Amino acid sequence: MSDNAVPDDIARALGASDRHAYLEQRLFVLSPFGTLPTTIILFAAFAGSFAIAWVISGRPFLVVSDGRLHAGILIWLAFWFSLMLTTALGMQRYSRVKDREDIARYAAVLRGGWPSAATMTELTPTRAPLRRANLIGLAVGLVASVLLYATGGSQNLLAYPALLIWFAVATTGLIMTFTRGVALTRSGARNMRRIIDQELLIDLLRIDRLSVIGRSAARPSLVWFTVSAVIFLLFIEGGLTIFTVTLLLACAAMGLWVFVATMEQVHRKILRVKAAELERLRGEIDAVQVRCAGDADCAVKLQGLLAYEARIAAAPEWPFDQTTAVRVGASVLILTVPWFGQAVAAYVVEHAGHITG
Repeated sequence: MSDNAVPDDIARALGASDRHAYLEQRLFVLSPFGTLPTTIILFAAFAGSFAIAWVISGRPFLVVSDGRLHAGILIWLAFWFSLMLTTALGMQRYSRVKDREDIARYAAVLRGGWPSAATMTELTPTRAPLRRANLIGLAVGLVASVLLYATGGSQNLLAYPALLIWFAVATTGLIMTFTRGVALTRSGARNMRRIIDQELLIDLLRIDRLSVIGRSAARPSLVWFTVSAVIFLLFIEGGLTIFTVTLLLACAAMGLWVFVATMEQVHRKILRVKAAELERLRGEIDAVQVRCAGDADCAVKLQGLLAYEARIAAAPEWPFDQTTAVRVGASVLILTVPWFGQAVAAYVVEHAGHITG
């Protein structure tokens, strides 16, 4: 068995825990397809169920206004809900799968070895308060559904029961996904902090091994940027305004903070270990200098200690490589995708949506 092969007992334990993971992950665990095909199937299921509800309600998919074809606001909202839900599910799965692929690298830098790496890469973070998150999301979602779709507003759907049910389920499901995501993220971050404090091994001559922690921290940032880009689809009709630019910058800052916060914790631990090792080395150097006046053998030892001190002093103090830093920076560009998409859509409508009289 190679050094990177997962031990059989660890693989069996992870397989058993995967079958009892939280619902969003079980959808992918039980699917016979990969992450992307399963995400596309889920999107088709959400969008298809809306199409059925729309047909049952007897409403046209497109209307003519000012000589052009327009999709109604409800169709636009349904597309957004379907895209938002499946993006959140797909990105969560992507992050978990990538963490699992790095399990051997985690085992190499954790004091507990494979068992600790298995705990770190479980699909469901330890002690995630999902029941409470479910209740909060359900309550908020039902209240929001009543306010949005069952009152006297412009989108009152009481006359269309099928659409009312679809939008209520979609809204409640999206809010529950958000509250569950918050609970899962907080639990995962808490576990990460504990592992960094108690189990992370700092080898100053092999800091590159810690780049796995940098990649792990970068994935939640990517999830945040991607989900935020989908959220921006609600605001692109207004173009670039002070509000949308501010929101863009806030989301970029939040995504970067998710990455930097974890890196800062590891950075501080590296600095502590580095300072202690340099202090020990310099004490030994001082002792050798006192003993070795005129001794050639001691002079050789002293040169070795000085070279080792220089190498420790030059050791990197941040646990990520240049590739990870570039990826995190480039992922911010995901936030600009909605505006590019809107520009393409506007071009298509402008040149293909005109109806001649």
